[in-house]
Amino acid sequence: MNIRDFIFINKAKSSDRIKILELLGFESESTISQNTNLYKKEIQVDKVENYTKVTEFPVENQQVKNPSSIESYIKETEDLYTELNQGTGNQDSHPTSAFQPVNVTSKIKKIWSDVESRRQWVMPVMIGIFTVLIIGTSIGSFRSRSANLQEVIETNSLIASETNNLIEGLENVLEISTDTFYSKYDISNASAYLQSVESSTIEYKNAVIQNESIDPAELQLIQANLLNIFTLINDLDDLLTYRILVSEILVYNSLLAIDETTEIDQLTTSLSEITATSKRNYADLPEIKEMNNHRNLINTAIITAEDLHGRLLAALRNNEYEVVNSIASALILNKETEINAFQKSLNIFDDNKSLTFKKFQKLN
Repeated sequence: MNIRDFIFINKAKSSDRIKILELLGFESESTISQNTNLYKKEIQVDKVENYTKVTEFPVENQQVKNPSSIESYIKETEDLYTELNQGTGNQDSHPTSAFQPVNVTSKIKKIWSDVESRRQWVMPVMIGIFTVLIIGTSIGSFRSRSANLQEVIETNSLIASETNNLIEGLENVLEISTDTFYSKYDISNASAYLQSVESSTIEYKNAVIQNESIDPAELQLIQANLLNIFTLINDLDDLLTYRILVSEILVYNSLLAIDETTEIDQLTTSLSEITATSKRNYADLPEIKEMNNHRNLINTAIITAEDLHGRLLAALRNNEYEVVNSIASALILNKETEINAFQKSLNIFDDNKSLTFKKFQKLN
């Protein structure tokens, strides 16, 4: 409590003192009775150089009504001191300015108002930011997906074009594979070409699977077409292998041109090697439906040739050259029979695969 508060309490009426003391945190033990009609004196302190002059001003009698609440009491007190300060020229703050519940409440209301204002603009701004982020992410994902899809489509078109060109070359491979004239050089090139076609077709298949824009029904047709292409590639590759193996079965060349100068031991070794090679190659022949008859005939031809080889050597040791020449002719006829059967099987293969080739659909 400062001096100004003390002077103010002494000057106030009894009922007012009790209320002021209660505001300052003191408890009143007795009731102070005093006339309601009081003369209030105003104390003016003037500081002039080194001394203080106190002047008392009489104030008219005032009938003061008891305030109905703390707020009204404080308001009346502030009005009173405002009048006193105006008369004395003193601009000091009110004695009750140290404790103003109304000001505290106003500050709390202001803080709450600020929170409300923040809530009013923060929430919409945050929602707007999240909305923009979601829309931006969606648009970016859509554009990225569209770009990837377009890239896949362009890649598919390029691969399809190259694969179509390679597939068209399968007709030449079929012609080489079924030609009765055998050339190791042509067969080797045809085999390498088949590997290129197969590699390109596999790449196209993988690209098609990754393309999500293709309708399932259309994808099923594409896969069926690719299955036919792979089947033809495998059959042609098996036929090339078949031809390479057959080319070394029962091959005599000029070995059967036997006369008095022929060495029996050397001829025996050569015929044994032919028999062994023929049996080994026969066991390695791939299974091809169109070549089954020929494959069975090779087995019979090898057994027949092995029997004739023994007779030929026996006749040669007995110097029975007429018998030797007859057996040699039988061996040649046995080989020619196998070759004729092989050519017929090649024709059947050519007819079947030509029909399959014509059913191929263009890749796109």
